[in-house]
Amino acid sequence: MAIDRKFLGFALPAFTVTVTPERLADFAAAIGDTDPIESGAIAPPTFMKVLEGEGNSSRRILEALGVDLRRVLHAEQQFDYVAPIRVGDTVGIERKVADLYERKGGLMDFIVIESSFSAPAGTLLGKSRQIVLVRNPAQRS
Repeated sequence: MAIDRKFLGFALPAFTVTVTPERLADFAAAIGDTDPIESGAIAPPTFMKVLEGEGNSSRRILEALGVDLRRVLHAEQQFDYVAPIRVGDTVGIERKVADLYERKGGLMDFIVIESSFSAPAGTLLGKSRQIVLVRNPAQRS
């Protein structure tokens, strides 16, 4: 079952996340970084994945599209790091469905979700592109 193309362009309401020392320290520990987090520390580029996932936003997008979460695989993630994200920053995040396509005669749907990250003044900090694969059951004739 292909995902309805009417969802192309679907977007969550924009939201903000404040980068706290605790949040960055938790991420550092998860990736095996044992250096202490300093005031004003710069977050690694992949920290954008933590920010975009705030409030279960990926799950909310998939549920809005009617996706069975048991059939989901995270296929790909790309980050474009434009400017540093630092402890203390409040980052604005916008997420939207940028593309929908299928492969293997409808057995696999792909959802491309793009996120943008900006400073309060509107300065672009980075972008990410996430591709989610949805495995569909074989159709019997």
